[in-house]
Amino acid sequence: MRNSMKQTDYQKLGYLLGIGLGIIIVTAFIFSQLIFPLVLGRTPKVETPDVTGLNLVQAKRKLQAEKLHVVVKDSLFSESAPMESVLEQSPGAGEKIRQEGTVYLVISKGSATVTLPSFIGRPFQEVFIALRNMELHSAVIDSSYSDIYPVNTVMRTIPSSGDKVLKKSTVKLILSRGSEPLPDSLGADFPVYPY
Repeated sequence: MRNSMKQTDYQKLGYLLGIGLGIIIVTAFIFSQLIFPLVLGRTPKVETPDVTGLNLVQAKRKLQAEKLHVVVKDSLFSESAPMESVLEQSPGAGEKIRQEGTVYLVISKGSATVTLPSFIGRPFQEVFIALRNMELHSAVIDSSYSDIYPVNTVMRTIPSSGDKVLKKSTVKLILSRGSEPLPDSLGADFPVYPY
């Protein structure tokens, strides 16, 4: 009998603790979301500055001066905007946003194309590295003899120098094999002189 009374008392105590904890959580929520903001005032809203056209460093400085956070959401190729300049922003310029809010930016990756310089007469290894640094691939498609260009130097490129080439595309190279060797004289016919 005493055990069942003790058990009932513990259950009642458990319910009371659960209800008390629930009341504390609800009260804390009401204070944090309703009463404190009314008494202390919510974070003020600011007008989002226009950062389109600025480079990323300038845009960050301008937005952080207004106590706004910056997130680069995307980057796109642009033939007109320099690399790392801001193409778009959200929220847009002039829109109201709370301080400590976030402004999302889309920045430029620069042009999708590069102008191919002249590689004629340059060593293959040097051209290979230069093309890779320009975000281009290279493929040797042929080689031929030349009295002008040393061995393993570029004689011709496809596309040609001065052409615009899409990044990540392949530039075909034709290399020099150097001067054509002289014909082998061992198999030549020699005159036979009688004794």
